Amino acid sequence: MGDKGESAEELSSSLGEVRRCLSNEVKLRQTVIKPLEGAVRALKDPHKNALAMHEAGLALAKPPEDLELPRGYGALIGRLRALADDKLAELEFSFARDLRDAFKEKGLKLEGPPAELIADLFVIKPDLRQKQVQMTFSRQPVTKKAIKLDVDRVLTAYERARHEICERNVDRVALLAELFEAYQRTLRLAEKQMGSRIGIVDVYRELVVVRQPLGFRRTPSKVSFVDYPKSHFVFDMLELRRGRNLVHESHRLNLGVATIDVGSDSTRAIFLATSATEGQFIKDLYFTSEKTK
Repeated sequence: MGDKGESAEELSSSLGEVRRCLSNEVKLRQTVIKPLEGAVRALKDPHKNALAMHEAGLALAKPPEDLELPRGYGALIGRLRALADDKLAELEFSFARDLRDAFKEKGLKLEGPPAELIADLFVIKPDLRQKQVQMTFSRQPVTKKAIKLDVDRVLTAYERARHEICERNVDRVALLAELFEAYQRTLRLAEKQMGSRIGIVDVYRELVVVRQPLGFRRTPSKVSFVDYPKSHFVFDMLELRRGRNLVHESHRLNLGVATIDVGSDSTRAIFLATSATEGQFIKDLYFTSEKTK
């Protein structure tokens, strides 16, 4: 009886091992079968389901290493991904066309290729694969989160960003005075003389403090703090340069261009735009005495 009991336990253990092996194999196969089914459904309307095809192709391109696949599997998935890319390009073109039409209805111009659209000083980059749109001004994001891939939402986000950044009522003369004060304060902190080059990032941070209302300076708090985003600073600097208004009380504002290795470091340089896609990385800011006649 004991031997039979032991045999039953051994048999149960062996069968359990077979079940686990087969279960693992089912799971491996399911990782391929599920996206295959999705691809087949998507192929019923490739244009409409381009994104679903793309996602299925990504999943199918990385099958489990232990799974034995049919001959020609790799080439077949390559064809699927190529078709998905073609259809996504068509959708990208269609989205850009619809977005241009929506801008035109508002009297706004939208130019450039579908992958990088230009609206005045803003760059709009649709990403159909991620179902979102990135919008930047002088390489600064203008929204905290990516915008959903929707024409109306993109247009609304653009109008809001343009209003908040470019349509503010800013006294450029007063701004230059504040910038000069921020430069002087940064000089004192660094124990440097007038005319010395100071990091533009450091001056910008000090400028944010200088621009705070008296109430904040007396009692700092989140409620009384007035934000001055970097995108606002960049636009204001653009306006100062456009207007050639760079002299404050016989002191001229100068900008020092960053080297290549410094330019990519946002803690040491700021990209100051001159147009939607052009500009310079600036590392230093300094004022020099302007000789009077």
